Amino acid sequence: MKTNFKILASIVVIAIVLSSCSSEHSNKAYENYAAQNDFSAPEGKGGEAEPEQQNIITERKLIKEGSITFETENVQKSKELIFKSLKELNAYVANENTYTYSDKQEYRIVIRVPAGQFDALLSNISNIASKIDSKNVDVLDVTEEYIDIEARIKTKKELENRYKEILKQANKVEEILSIEKEIGQLRTEIEAVEGRMRYLKDKIGYSTLTVTFYQKVNTAFGFSLKLTQGIKNGWTNLLWFMVGLINIWPFLLLIILMVYFTRRYIKNKRQKNRL
Repeated sequence: MKTNFKILASIVVIAIVLSSCSSEHSNKAYENYAAQNDFSAPEGKGGEAEPEQQNIITERKLIKEGSITFETENVQKSKELIFKSLKELNAYVANENTYTYSDKQEYRIVIRVPAGQFDALLSNISNIASKIDSKNVDVLDVTEEYIDIEARIKTKKELENRYKEILKQANKVEEILSIEKEIGQLRTEIEAVEGRMRYLKDKIGYSTLTVTFYQKVNTAFGFSLKLTQGIKNGWTNLLWFMVGLINIWPFLLLIILMVYFTRRYIKNKRQKNRL
């Protein structure tokens, strides 16, 4: 049994060493990739880049997010035009809100659009605007993280498979439980890394654009709205004041009685003094 355990331990050590080597190999592969990405295009016919370098550039993993705020003459019409553009470009609304202020009506939508259609959508929306207040586009390069996660998933899955092979050869209960524990921890790590990979793929595949557009309202309408609101607030405050008086009516009655009897006492005393 001791011999079997030594053999088992040796296999585990070898698996860990191989896993480490695989990880180092993945890191070196990425370093070579990054180094190639910085090289200038080699000289050739017509100054064209080598196909390999072109493939590397097209494989860059980019997350693009943007925002635009603009004024429009008609919020409802602008909304209809935007939604029409979304349908044409295979985009969808992730979130939308409507706000009504005293001086303007505002609409805000968060759009998810296929990465390749982001610029087209932003251009279409810009053409709808009467006046653009702000426009912003941010691009985050996550190529390094993406490649690293790919390598980690591959390495961890290879190690998981090795553990499963070792598990088939285990005889003792202690050995089986120990290996199953390692496999469980490894599976948890794999699921966490795969979750991050799914998140990156979603962000890379679909860009996010936040669109805020508003329509200014007439100043007279704003004054009328404020006046109406002021009347409502005054009436509400009066009602609350009356409710407050009702709540303290015993104290008010006591004060009234005290004032009445005090004045009556003073009046009687003055009459006696005159006599």
